[in-house]
Amino acid sequence: MKKILALLFLTTAVLTATAQGGHAPMKFSGKATIEAAGVTIPVETDTVMYSGSDITLPEMRYNNFVIPSFTIHNTTFSMDMPTMTVTFPDQQFMEEITVDGLQKTIVGSSLTGSYSHDAFNTFKLKVIFMYGAMPMPLTYSITAYYIKDYTDKLDVSIGGMFNYTAANVTYSVRTYPDGENTLLDVQVPSYQLSGTPLGNLTIGSYVVKGLKTDAEKSGYYRDYVTDGLTMHFKSEKDGVVGMNDDYLMSQGDNNILLVYEGKNIKVTNAFHPGAMPFQIVSTFPGVGEVTAIETVKAVERNAAPAYNLAGQRTTDNYKGIIIKGGKKYYQR
Repeated sequence: MKKILALLFLTTAVLTATAQGGHAPMKFSGKATIEAAGVTIPVETDTVMYSGSDITLPEMRYNNFVIPSFTIHNTTFSMDMPTMTVTFPDQQFMEEITVDGLQKTIVGSSLTGSYSHDAFNTFKLKVIFMYGAMPMPLTYSITAYYIKDYTDKLDVSIGGMFNYTAANVTYSVRTYPDGENTLLDVQVPSYQLSGTPLGNLTIGSYVVKGLKTDAEKSGYYRDYVTDGLTMHFKSEKDGVVGMNDDYLMSQGDNNILLVYEGKNIKVTNAFHPGAMPFQIVSTFPGVGEVTAIETVKAVERNAAPAYNLAGQRTTDNYKGIIIKGGKKYYQR
């Protein structure tokens, strides 16, 4: 029986905020470079957003130029369905943005790239463009890896004596290659705890980079006590603010363990903010988002009539986008 592939990737269900119950655009993070006039500036970590045919680039700084984040709309792309690889052929673009009340024109002479549904969900992009009255073109290149969000409750133990729960917190996890190894970066979320001995607490967000496989712990682990990480910690009791500063996590236990449990994760994070005499341990049983790329599947045709985007009824020989049973499909 003839099959068609659900157009969840090629339509608004592809990574858009409104598709499939409000999926946000996909985030990809990785190393980038900015090149102009023969000078290359490396960027250790940058984040691009991908939503269907739209690509949002981050803010860029080149010498005295500050180029704000902007979105390239309606890019042209093709998709290889067996491998679910998206390819952006070389194309031009033009965008208008407003900066401090002034309109700026961005003229792109070249955009090429790809999104590979491999083990790391790799996104590669190279964009050459002129920004406003810049005297020379700028080239932005990035190889980035998908950042997956997991949302659930967070159980928190303070000093092993007081236990609390924060609802609806989100951990963000990026998986990426490092030679023959696979590493993880984990963004620990900000959250609030009420009614603790110190009053109401606000725990700040920070990112632990380079978690490695630890066979003994059966997961990805990092002791980050020497990483120089800081966390903002605020306490407030009876309307009086006590601690309210960024604290270095450089003493006691400061380590994190991430264990995959099917499509979910479990994160155990033990940390000591500053010189506090107590340890805080948070445990997160995370539920992963269903991304648009994961929802692409083969479906059987049924007897329901099919229509093209102009509302005209189609036959089995029609090739392209059809609407069937209120859903969009790609028939080939």
